[in-house]
Amino acid sequence: MATKITFERSGGLFGQTINVVLDLDSMPSNESQYLLHLVQKADFFRIPENLVTRPTADEFVYVITLQAGSARHQVRVSDTTMPEELEPLISELTALAASIKYFQET
Repeated sequence: MATKITFERSGGLFGQTINVVLDLDSMPSNESQYLLHLVQKADFFRIPENLVTRPTADEFVYVITLQAGSARHQVRVSDTTMPEELEPLISELTALAASIKYFQET
């Protein structure tokens, strides 16, 4: 079963956008298992699809799409509307995206 996470971050003070697709099946097992643990801990599939009504100035907006086989769920949150249980997943995805970008630019 193919599992992918698409992570997008936009907005912020400088408007730097992050957009990355993580194929969990091709990642090291410990990394993919950790991400899946964070997805489960956040109860990701129960989070409403859109929690952003109006983003405030200089805040980030995050879109996470999880595709696991035929199951697909997308969540859109901002810094001010992010459920507390989603914070660890977003922090990890932000760090992964930053490290991928670093390695792609060097």
